[in-house]
Amino acid sequence: MHQSNDPSSDLHPDSPYYPLIPAMKNLTDEPVFVKSTSSAFVSTNLEAFLQDRGIANLYVMGAVAGFCVNTTTRHGADLGFTMHVVKDAVISFDGAKPELKSKNIYAVTLGLLGSDFAHLLNHNELISRLIHT
Repeated sequence: MHQSNDPSSDLHPDSPYYPLIPAMKNLTDEPVFVKSTSSAFVSTNLEAFLQDRGIANLYVMGAVAGFCVNTTTRHGADLGFTMHVVKDAVISFDGAKPELKSKNIYAVTLGLLGSDFAHLLNHNELISRLIHT
């Protein structure tokens, strides 16, 4: 979960947009890592947590394709984790310039991640993997 210290940010805890939607609430004993950087590994102890538990495969979903999803996926791959991006569970938005359309940012970002940093799959493939493990 991303958190900003900037009171004007939508990612600040006081923002009405900050709380998770009900479908994304953590389970009772589920750890939550609150990050302040694009990579989930830089400002948290996520890497140590995963390594201590022998977790090597990571499934990335969330916001935003060109930013946190991209950075976390590349960083995780660089750290030696096997990264998977659930492509229909990732969002994007238009960039600051008119030519930076969300669909293009999404396509290019996932295309680059899939070429060298991660396996791309959709949520049905993920569910199938979870059922068969």
